[in-house]
Amino acid sequence: MNEIKYLIDVFKQYGFLGMSLVAICLILITMIKSEWIKKIYNRLTEIFVERFMKEKTKDTMVTIAQRITESDIVNHDIFNYIDLWKYSRIPTIQLSTEYRTIVFRKYLVIFLKGYKENLKSFLTDGDYKDMDNAQIWKSFLEIINRIIFDYEREMFEAGIPNVVIEKMKAKNNDTINLIIDLIEGICSSNFYESEKNLLKVYSILNIILSVLDNTISNAEATCNSINGQLAGLSFNDGGRIVTEPKSKH
Repeated sequence: MNEIKYLIDVFKQYGFLGMSLVAICLILITMIKSEWIKKIYNRLTEIFVERFMKEKTKDTMVTIAQRITESDIVNHDIFNYIDLWKYSRIPTIQLSTEYRTIVFRKYLVIFLKGYKENLKSFLTDGDYKDMDNAQIWKSFLEIINRIIFDYEREMFEAGIPNVVIEKMKAKNNDTINLIIDLIEGICSSNFYESEKNLLKVYSILNIILSVLDNTISNAEATCNSINGQLAGLSFNDGGRIVTEPKSKH
């Protein structure tokens, strides 16, 4: 049911093509990864576009590609989304205890910061405009790895319990794999070719935004599901020490 809801959300934001790509990858990431699986994925994408989207979709994509500018890339909606969460939604989150609320809020702030800073730096630099498909794929793979390394390091330094970091890491693993598979699919498809790689990069940012939203939406339930391992732990919230109540049992 979660997958169906997720696909509906993707459809509302990015249309039928975006939903179809995500649906294909949700199936493929459950299979053993190999070269022939990747080839099948690429071919399925091309067949779908050719058979169901036809010339209207192609014309639409050409029009979109022509309208996308470098400013659209640097000022992509993903950054507005991150700021919205940081300044409006995160401060209002309430979990089962004060300790979990404070820790979870801190986790999300650092998590989103990792994405914003690394993506912003890469896009502002602008090297992607002269890259070939393999270079774009490699660059985004490096960015994803760097994002994870940066936010996990900062979380540890901020005093977020390791059990929270590891629990969320395990929960996010499938999401990260989904992002990687979708990016690889976009980079290996001629469907996204455009001047200066603007359509390709813009589409990748749309994918990251959609999957990021799904990750954050499910993170609260994951944090609340941690039982016992947080009991008695304390967190320094700007000089104020907050402690998780110990179990009564």
